[in-house]
Amino acid sequence: MATALGGLVIIGVMIAGVFFTSNQELRVGTNTFVQERAFRAAEFGLNTALAGWDNTAMNLLAIGGTRKIVYDSSAKGWRDSVTITRLNATSYLIVSTGTAFGGIQGHARRRNALLVRLSRPKLGFPGALTIRGISKTGGSSLLSGFDANPAGWTSCPATPGNVAGLASGGGALDVVGCPGNSCMSGEPPASLSDTKAADTATYFSFGDENWSSVTKYSTKVYEAGESVSSIGPKLNADGSCNTASKQNWGDPAGAAGGACKDYFPIIHARGASSSLKLSSGSGQGILFVEGDLELSGGFSFTGPIVVKGTVTTTGTNTVRGALAAANASGGTNSVLGTALITYSSCAVEKALSVAIPPKRVVERAWMEVF
Repeated sequence: MATALGGLVIIGVMIAGVFFTSNQELRVGTNTFVQERAFRAAEFGLNTALAGWDNTAMNLLAIGGTRKIVYDSSAKGWRDSVTITRLNATSYLIVSTGTAFGGIQGHARRRNALLVRLSRPKLGFPGALTIRGISKTGGSSLLSGFDANPAGWTSCPATPGNVAGLASGGGALDVVGCPGNSCMSGEPPASLSDTKAADTATYFSFGDENWSSVTKYSTKVYEAGESVSSIGPKLNADGSCNTASKQNWGDPAGAAGGACKDYFPIIHARGASSSLKLSSGSGQGILFVEGDLELSGGFSFTGPIVVKGTVTTTGTNTVRGALAAANASGGTNSVLGTALITYSSCAVEKALSVAIPPKRVVERAWMEVF
């Protein structure tokens, strides 16, 4: 009898031990699962915040300012809170706090951070109009290299950085109806053997970026021969800027209630053997043209324009920023009529500052925060 009771006690102890061990294993497994879910939630926050980055909104964030985003999936057992802090003009810190819920087993929290930096293209155009080949200019047109801020724009540099009115890589210049070269002004008014204008890298390499790396972020893409019309700011029903509209190239004048004044799209016109023809409307941003550019009527653009082929202007066109034509296939550039091409470092820099979303810094971009 005593032996039987002793055996039962031993068996009971063994069962209790197995139960205790199994319970501990369950808790360890559950805790590990909850910890992993919290980590995944934190990573989700980092990646989603970076993928949905709004350059326009983030560029308006003051240095030291923060923006918070919450991804709430409590019904699925997790929640994530993201805080984006602007560190300086080009760097941001993204901190993501993921929380996972484990029921009676409690919850877990993991916090990860990501350091990102804006990669701004650098355009070193030496003139308001920079060309590699032959050019004809005159009439009542004006090429001005005197740095001028667009009307009504704020936060522009106080000190102007003047350039040449015309910078040419050495091609012939035909001046028509422009006594004393009065259609060109700047420092100098014209530079006809400019080394930068003669260098193809000026038109296709932009610091750490190049033509291909920048145009892949284009939000407005036009195929060869595609008609372009009705360019101007477009609004949603609630009065916000309709950035999805292909005709919306921003609003440099702030005419549409200012909703689109901070929208600077990258516009890319494809087709090396075709011409992009613009005759009316206005826009801002960065315009890349693989073929030729023909401006007529009263079209107005604020920001840099880079053309692989040639540029032709007639009518009362206005470009505030900089215009460059690489003359990749030869041909003659022509600036006639009453066209105005005036250099604006502010217009160029504002467009470039929001051109490309941020990238992870090269070393130690990711870190775990405790």
